[in-house]
Amino acid sequence: MGKKPFAAVLFLCMICLLGCGITGSNHQTPTSPGGSIEPEITKPACGSFTPQLKANPNAFETVVEPLSIKAPSGNTIYALIRRPAAAAAEGSPDTCFPAVVLVPGGINPGRMLAYGKDAETLAGSGMVVVTFNAEGRVDDSPDDLLSEGTEDFNGFRQQDGLCALVEYVMELPYVSADNVGIATQSYGISMGAGCAGRYPDIPIKYLVDGEGPADSFTTCHGPRFLAGDTSKYDTVKRLFGRLATWQDDSAENIAWWSEREAVRFIGDFNGYYLRLQAEWDHAQPPENPAQIEDFYHPQGWPGGGPAWWQNKHAADMVNAAITGGVPWVRVNLKAQGNPINVNYSFNEKPFYLPGYLAEQPWSVRAILEMVNLPPISDN
Repeated sequence: MGKKPFAAVLFLCMICLLGCGITGSNHQTPTSPGGSIEPEITKPACGSFTPQLKANPNAFETVVEPLSIKAPSGNTIYALIRRPAAAAAEGSPDTCFPAVVLVPGGINPGRMLAYGKDAETLAGSGMVVVTFNAEGRVDDSPDDLLSEGTEDFNGFRQQDGLCALVEYVMELPYVSADNVGIATQSYGISMGAGCAGRYPDIPIKYLVDGEGPADSFTTCHGPRFLAGDTSKYDTVKRLFGRLATWQDDSAENIAWWSEREAVRFIGDFNGYYLRLQAEWDHAQPPENPAQIEDFYHPQGWPGGGPAWWQNKHAADMVNAAITGGVPWVRVNLKAQGNPINVNYSFNEKPFYLPGYLAEQPWSVRAILEMVNLPPISDN
């Protein structure tokens, strides 16, 4: 008689352990063809909250939570979620919130951006904000975590990791799955466009591109180099160990850059593409009105070198998106008055944001505009 109760208890414990393994919030299974990660979460029914167009950082009290996922490579990516405290992490929340994944500039870590002003403002306004360290990256903060793997310079491996993170976020029970986007800064567009363009079936609603370089020429600061300023050119050369394709047209170098030029991928995106471009770019010249003539070379530089003019990289990205068939393309916010799906050139330029991009919270405003747009299928 003593053995039967013990066996029954053991059986129940085994069921409990198995159940915990299946329903845990971090349980993930790889999917194909992208090899992305999809959490096994039952999506509850909930009403969708849409923030106001004007940021209101005091609308919601916010919390910051850790998150980690397995990338398609098998490496663990460490992230943070900043969300309204009203978004219940467990159970069946009554309200779902839009979400955005922030991609930092350069090859910088991004996880600690959850504590930055933009994330605080967006989450307080009623959004779920996700920040992360791509594989091989970590901040110098003692509170940060090093994501596994090695630096990929925003190539396919890190693009796939971003896509896995986006898909994970879409399945969170307090996120409106049809209102999830990506916002990139500078060279981060190579990761963002690579993810969104290579996996167009992932229903990413929008991609906000903050002055990202289109190709290796701009990434490697070719315009400055041709004008005799080699400081930033030397920095990128040291970090990447690469020259731009116009300087090194070897098959190996072209193949390497083929994973990392945003202009190659943006045309396959299926959502809203918003390019943010200030009059004076954060990295590319000219830096002031006196330099405009110095960097006006629409037919190429004297003595050789690719064409360049003020903010040419913005025109390159927008034109490639339109040519590729992106359904909605615009430069800057509605207030600047630039029409949708218009090509630009050195003779036809859009209205730029005044000053520099960092001088105002343009990215926050852009994300809130995109969140308030209807599903792309309605356009």
